[in-house]
Amino acid sequence: MKNTVKWFRKIRTANRIFGLEFFDLFLLVAIFLLVFTFSTNLIVNCALVLGAYFFLRLYKNNKPPHWTGSVAGFLVRPKSYPMQRETEKEIFE
Repeated sequence: MKNTVKWFRKIRTANRIFGLEFFDLFLLVAIFLLVFTFSTNLIVNCALVLGAYFFLRLYKNNKPPHWTGSVAGFLVRPKSYPMQRETEKEIFE
């Protein structure tokens, strides 16, 4: 009998709801609220939300987990650098 270790594939993957991660689902809900705030046509609104859903599914294809949240965090995070300069001694140690 071989000594094997069980490998659980779900541990390394992101939690998904309808094929989307939480941040993607949050974006879809924001699109839903935005569309239904400005328009009263139910068919057009549902088509726009479904289009956004399928776009997010295609966008997330072959991307690592938490990709959208990482990109949004990179774009929103302020690009500030410390005002102090390092000395050559600190850099090359």
